[in-house]
Amino acid sequence: MAESSIKVPLIYLIAADKEREGEMLRALGRRYEFLTFVDTGALLHQVMIKRPAVIICEDTAPPNGGNKFRERIRVDPDTHTVPIILTGNGSNVPKMNNVIDRYLLWPFKKSQIIDCISDLINVAAEQQWEALPTLQKETLKLTVEEYQDVATAIENGDPIDYHKASDSCTPLVKAIQDNGHHELLKSVQNHHNYTYVHSLRVATLLTMFGHGIGMDEDNMNILATGGLLHDVGKLVTPDNILNKPGKLDDEEWPIMQDHVVQSRDLLQAGDDVSKGAHIIAAQHHEKLDGSGYPLGLKGAEMNELARMSCICDIFGALTDARSYKPAFPTEKAFGILESMDKGLDMGLLKVFKEIFSDTQPAE
Repeated sequence: MAESSIKVPLIYLIAADKEREGEMLRALGRRYEFLTFVDTGALLHQVMIKRPAVIICEDTAPPNGGNKFRERIRVDPDTHTVPIILTGNGSNVPKMNNVIDRYLLWPFKKSQIIDCISDLINVAAEQQWEALPTLQKETLKLTVEEYQDVATAIENGDPIDYHKASDSCTPLVKAIQDNGHHELLKSVQNHHNYTYVHSLRVATLLTMFGHGIGMDEDNMNILATGGLLHDVGKLVTPDNILNKPGKLDDEEWPIMQDHVVQSRDLLQAGDDVSKGAHIIAAQHHEKLDGSGYPLGLKGAEMNELARMSCICDIFGALTDARSYKPAFPTEKAFGILESMDKGLDMGLLKVFKEIFSDTQPAE
């Protein structure tokens, strides 16, 4: 099986002049793949060939302006769901009644355009979820809303509401019981919040693991909720480190590792958080040979839940698509896991591989 392509959002851009175009490319070029155009006619032709993640178009773009182009895109059933950002000086701001339309006034900060692009990609992804079966759709809608609420709580210094997070995972457990994890693992990757994407995928994998070894519904919910919340510490990790498109240096790596301590502390501040969720958050980077972090646990110091969490976290990361790496095919991911025989529980890994393989859809 060939490796999946690297998941870098494709952006189409028309700027008013080369200087402004250069500013945009310098601000965004490392995060996105760009195609630039000189007029909306050429842009429309390319949109018909390949849909981008987002279109950024100057409101004065020739020949008839960005808003006329936007109106043309919106009435075509083949293109009407493509998100569009119009930019300009605000002299003639059109009505933007569609949730996938935005208007940005020049000059704007780099963070504004990045946040706007991410928001539009996420809105478009969440609209696509509407076509999924009910359980998968409910899982994605409830958990992404909950993850946003968790982020807001952390930002405001409030405790995480574990019971609300647990309730959001109820349809996930039912979807796993209904063998619906494939749609979840695939569909969530259209979202642009990687921490949420990875967390939901780990929650799905852990719940599938628990179901496969015969856990009851309550314990499966603990696995699902623990997986969803296991990386909440990354919500306070600096963005330049969390999303760095390359290897972290010796100063950055300890800051990244600290997300485990942050996750543990954030959960400890909440009420009635299950012991299982604590273990998942605090120990998913530990290894049997003591090479893990933050505690360097060894052997029997890691219980079965910690061992399961470590396997699912690594498998999830390997099969996630990032801006700087492709999503590895499952065969390659399992090969890497099997090479980690000193750090991982090989017996549990064998069980997880069998569970995952046995539930693959028929080709």
